[in-house]
Formats: sequence, structure tokens, C-alpha cells
Amino acid sequence: MSGTGGTHEGDGRGTLRAPTVHRALAALACPVLGYFVARLLVRFVPALPAAVPYAVCLAAALLLGWRAWSARVVLGEADLRVHNTLATTTIERPAVRRVSSTGRVEWLRGDRRPVRVPSEALSAPWWTFGASGSAYAHNRERVESWTRRSTPRRPAEPTEAGEPTEGGEPAEAT
Repeated sequence: MSGTGGTHEGDGRGTLRAPTVHRALAALACPVLGYFVARLLVRFVPALPAAVPYAVCLAAALLLGWRAWSARVVLGEADLRVHNTLATTTIERPAVRRVSSTGRVEWLRGDRRPVRVPSEALSAPWWTFGASGSAYAHNRERVESWTRRSTPRRPAEPTEAGEPTEGGEPAEAT
């Protein structure tokens, strides 16, 4: 696997990831933040035994660190799975509408209401100051390409005899 992330499969399926350095820094920051949260808890809730907040915060921080390291977008046959640090979202292939330049996947929920899901593999975090932007742009292009390939062509609407249809052939008279 390269330092810039995703796999390159010809059929459009694959896993897209942020650059390795970005994922590693995000994963390593979680235990550090967990330590500081535990210190705050020990300081402001003196009734707690000191070991409990440290153990709980360390466990939560390690879990979040693993999720940050594993953040990815999986392009499947029938759906798109966005794995972020806090949540995983599965989106059916026909529902995906577009990918914004900010790395948000727009899709239509069952009630046809548009929903935007941010993806850590499609947009650079603020602390990178734009470094490795091309890797994130490449990932967005891969998802956009997957969306275009997956959109089924609608059949041509019935037309009057003689007018060309979607395939360019004249329609038959009925």
C-alpha cells in the first residue's frame, strides 16, 4: 500500500484511505487527548478514584485511535461504506448523488431528502494546512467515477414515430 492511500482496481471497487501520515497522526492524537480528559475528570470530580477516569478514558481513546487509523471509504458492488472515526454509514449505490469538493458524500435518504455525510478519506483535516491535497482529490475523483459508472441508464421515453430515441434509432410507429 502506498503512502497516499487507496487501492486501484479496474472494476471500480476498492478501498480509499487518507494518506498514512495523516491517519497515523489522528490515531496518535486520540490517547493524548484521552489523557487530558482524564486529568480534567480527576481534577473536577475528586470523588472518583484516580485510576477509574484514566482507565476509561484510555480505553475510549484507544478505540477512537483505532477507528481513526481505520477510516476509509469502501466502494462495493451494491453500496458505498464510509468508515469515519465516530460512525460508519452504508449508502446504497443508486442513492449516491455526488461528492462535494469538501469531501462530503451527498445521497438521498428514503424520504428523498438529501443528506450529506463527511468522510475523513475524502477531505484533508484542518491541521494539514492543505498538504497532500492531491491524494484527497484523487479519492474524491475515484468516488465520483464510481458514482458515474454505477448510475444505470434510464430507458428512452416513448416518442412519436420517426423521432430518434436515446440510442439514436428512430422509434417505431405504433
